[in-house]
Amino acid sequence: MRPWTVGDNVNLAVGQGDLQASPLQMAVAYAAVANGGRVPRPHIGLEVEDGRGRLLQRIERDPARRIDLPAGHRGAILAGLRLAAGAPGGTSYDVFKDWPRDLPIYGKTGTAERSSRPDDQSWYVAYVPAGRGKAPIVVAATVEDGGFGAEAAAPVVRLILSEHFGVEKKVIKGESRTN
Repeated sequence: MRPWTVGDNVNLAVGQGDLQASPLQMAVAYAAVANGGRVPRPHIGLEVEDGRGRLLQRIERDPARRIDLPAGHRGAILAGLRLAAGAPGGTSYDVFKDWPRDLPIYGKTGTAERSSRPDDQSWYVAYVPAGRGKAPIVVAATVEDGGFGAEAAAPVVRLILSEHFGVEKKVIKGESRTN
């Protein structure tokens, strides 16, 4: 094992180097930023019903924990995510440029390089606040061998968000080859 260096801090700050996170962990991180520091605890169900739809058991969620997230830091993170998805030159702008303006996308592409595979893993994580009568949502997608985040994962997230918010479904492959 090699010693930690300042360069490692720089790499991790931009999601490179030894960073290892699952799509679920990234979704939880985005949710924590979106709601001001409350870290949700993932769960797979709230109730158990029988075959006739009768409630058999209500499942209590574990309480969320809180992290200290200064408002200025939160604002800077959200502004960067908004520009990446909603401003010309942003890494996923091509995918979301015609997305409804009343449903702002806060998202970022990612590309995981793996020495064991010939093609990169495409990543995209996005947060959209509540709108059109729907709850806020965080979506994380990865596409094995999908290339850059805008090429494969961001279009998948757009389709999921379209379904959630009742927006016309379009498959739009992004052109950005940066992360």
